[in-house]
Amino acid sequence: MIEKKLLRQNVHRQIRELDDRPDRDRVIIHTLTELKAWREADTVAVTLALDLEIDTLPLIRLAWQAGKSVFVPKVTKQGLTFHEIHSFEDLEPGVMGILEPTTAATTRTIDVCIVPGRVFDRSGYRIGWGGGYYDRFLATYEGVTISLAYDVQLLDDIPVEPHDIPVEFIVTERETVLCSPSFS
Repeated sequence: MIEKKLLRQNVHRQIRELDDRPDRDRVIIHTLTELKAWREADTVAVTLALDLEIDTLPLIRLAWQAGKSVFVPKVTKQGLTFHEIHSFEDLEPGVMGILEPTTAATTRTIDVCIVPGRVFDRSGYRIGWGGGYYDRFLATYEGVTISLAYDVQLLDDIPVEPHDIPVEFIVTERETVLCSPSFS
């Protein structure tokens, strides 16, 4: 298996070569919103996208239009905290330039969590940025986990470590991968 850093670099190069990312993003977001888990969720957690990730701002707008409560993570020394936002004015640049919430952290249950990642396999394992924030959060999270990815981010084999927690679904522009059968 190739080391994680090299896998990230290879995938980043392939994403940069995609000349129709906005079209792919629309297909991915549409497919996600058709999933039963998303439709039935009252509360959703969504990370605001970094460069080379699927744009999640339209997804947040769709969630609000559907009457869902939207929570955005904030990186703290203790890990991730989630904060409900009611508009994009509830955000400011935070760690790594990612927009983060200015609202108070919540203890509400989150039904669906959109989990970011850089590289994925069909079992739901992911390579993120290397901070381990989501794996620590997912160790105790009981809701549905879904990742959004371009097809080029989905590989047959990636390095997996004992603390890695797989997601249940991966939605790409070409397919929806059911990684774990807990919710279909």
